[in-house]
Amino acid sequence: MIYYLIYNLLLTGAFIVFLPILLYKMFIKGRYREDFKERLGYLPDRLDYLQDESVIWVHASSVGETMAASSLVSELRAKYPDHKILFSNMTDTGQQTARKSIKEADEFIYLPLDFPWTVRRSLKKVNPELVIVIETELWPNFIKYAKEYGSKVIVASGRISEQSLKSYKYLGPLLKRMLQQVDRFSMQSKQDRENILRLGAKEEKVINNGNIKFDKEYAGDTSEIKNSLYQEYKLESEEPVLVLGSTHDDEEKRLIPVYKELKKQFPDLIMILAPRYIERTDEIEDLYQEAGIDVVRRTELKDRDSRAESVILLDTIGELAQIYSIADLVFIGGSLIKRGGHNILEPAAHGKLVFFGPHMFNFKDSTKLALEYGAGIQVADEEELTDKLSYFLQNQDELTQRDNQALEMIEANKGAVSKNLELTDELLETRRQELRKKILIVRLSAIGDVIHALPVARAMRKSYPNSEISWIVEEKAKDLVMDNPNLDRIILLPKAEWKNNFKENKWEALKEAKSFFDDLNEYDFDITLDVHGLFKSGLTTYLSGASQRIGPKNGREGSTIFYNQKVELPKEEIHQIDRNLYLAQGIGAESEEVGFDISISKENEKRIDELFTELSINVDKILIAINPFTSWTSKNWLPERFAHLADKLITELDCEVIMTGGPGDRDGVDDIINLMEEDAGIYNLAGKTNLKELAELYNRVQLFIGGDTGPMHLAVAMSTQVIALMGPTTPTTHGPYGKQHKVIQPDIDCKECWDRVCKQEHICMDKITVDEVFKETKKILN
Repeated sequence: MIYYLIYNLLLTGAFIVFLPILLYKMFIKGRYREDFKERLGYLPDRLDYLQDESVIWVHASSVGETMAASSLVSELRAKYPDHKILFSNMTDTGQQTARKSIKEADEFIYLPLDFPWTVRRSLKKVNPELVIVIETELWPNFIKYAKEYGSKVIVASGRISEQSLKSYKYLGPLLKRMLQQVDRFSMQSKQDRENILRLGAKEEKVINNGNIKFDKEYAGDTSEIKNSLYQEYKLESEEPVLVLGSTHDDEEKRLIPVYKELKKQFPDLIMILAPRYIERTDEIEDLYQEAGIDVVRRTELKDRDSRAESVILLDTIGELAQIYSIADLVFIGGSLIKRGGHNILEPAAHGKLVFFGPHMFNFKDSTKLALEYGAGIQVADEEELTDKLSYFLQNQDELTQRDNQALEMIEANKGAVSKNLELTDELLETRRQELRKKILIVRLSAIGDVIHALPVARAMRKSYPNSEISWIVEEKAKDLVMDNPNLDRIILLPKAEWKNNFKENKWEALKEAKSFFDDLNEYDFDITLDVHGLFKSGLTTYLSGASQRIGPKNGREGSTIFYNQKVELPKEEIHQIDRNLYLAQGIGAESEEVGFDISISKENEKRIDELFTELSINVDKILIAINPFTSWTSKNWLPERFAHLADKLITELDCEVIMTGGPGDRDGVDDIINLMEEDAGIYNLAGKTNLKELAELYNRVQLFIGGDTGPMHLAVAMSTQVIALMGPTTPTTHGPYGKQHKVIQPDIDCKECWDRVCKQEHICMDKITVDEVFKETKKILN
């Protein structure tokens, strides 16, 4: 970690130093305004949908890498039609080229600056399954957090030049750590393979698969396209065309005498000059004008005087590759000076003999290959370049032969894209296997608490769609999780049975428990998440045998001794559902939406139909469910007030009132009904339904009224409007989830005391009046 800390401090320092320059360019020059937010990790809202998609993120630094990536992206689209392809660049010119040339990508962005917070923000929004880095664009934080977010990372068509080798060594031990996080290095050549190994990559991860630039399909070689280019550039097909590609400062000046000499020998010669950086267009134009050479810019071709202007200055991005198709001679810049040269495969792929200077150290392998095939001519200086160009212009048959040899070289070395696709297949399958984990969720009881934990199952399934997800629960709450679409297995913990058996035969009960947990171990869980956070659930988590045991850092009753990964929860009060989802984030499970997914069967629906028919409940009226009792006496509203409220609902609002509860509540509900003045329109269904049937009942009513209890949370889970009558418990943490519900809680000093039995003569619940509840009911129903 110390290496990353040092790196981040240095990066921050550099950013602060260059910030004034950046701001100047933004506000004075008008540059970087559009992309600056993306570079800070604030990706556009339009990309939100990618969180629910399978994403492949392809990154290419600038123009050359982008052009190389086009063939790979094309094959990725064909091979993975259901995936979304996100393409990123570091430079403006790279982004412009990508948007113009790579039609198969779904979205285009700028790579975020390599700060932890910018990178994390971008990765969290996109959540890619696979990150493909083209050539040598290696950023420590980007790779580190891509791995932490579960992405596989491959360097495709990797290239480590001598210059890069020296530069990367400055990263020291950090570089080795970064390289070891990359899953595969698919290098262009043996030399590149050796270089990446020297920098610290693991040998088993490094493969020599060739250069994907050999596989690029270039438009522009058909007669129709060539004729179109001739017309657009106002050229005649018999005029010899010399293309100078990717030239640099000082190089253009040295090429002036080359052009002048060739122009003397070949008066019809046209030279198209494409600088590496188009920002230098003005400078180059002035240089040639001062030398007495008329220049016309590509963007001003309509005004070109074909009799006077023989030098065309390419001041656009992404057109050079096409221009090679109409060239007779091609010179690659950056090679007469010590810049290391540029890509010679692009013109060779158009069947062009390529000329270059002595300084091709960044492209040693392709240079060597071109010379071996006779597809390239290396010169020592501009004088030799003039002689060689002149020679081949005078010997067209030999030039044609060399052009053909360039095509032979390209054809003979194709196949890198397919080899890289094999690696992407392997990595995606490996990721699927890794995500196919066996996960156990521990939430044993009670009804309301199990309901609060149900969204965890959805988050798990969304984040780990291929995993096997199990839930262990006690008998009383089992119906809530049965048939849940996000769960593969329900395991019943027979705690009540053990408890009864323990009274009769302690050793036999202990043997039963041991046998149960032995069987639990047979499931071979990878991860167990304790959502419950008590001693019994912590012990269950430990005895599950999972290698990764996760629970809350503030777990009670000593449960934390059973976890090997403790999640620190927010200190502020949050709802139990949010608390549970926060716990799930401990294993990377996240979901933007909260869903309970309680499965209702046809039999459950039929049972409610039967009860409604049996009791002659009028479903054309407003149906209101009241659940008067809770497990704590301190949370119960007064029975006579429930009776009075039910009377008002029936007489004044013409509602049907359905009383619900467990079997033990049935007599209490009868007592409430006996206190009522109305006989019609009131129904006692307490103890008449199981949990799934009760959920279906709540699904049919328009409103639920009751205290802080499992049925209230069940109504919330079924998207039924709720009025919650609360006193000793906390609405923020245990109230109905969602702003659409109403909580009535008197504002008194002893509220939220969390006493099961009231010590203040039930004052908090006594303060809630019938008129107050009735008023809120009318508001909601209206």
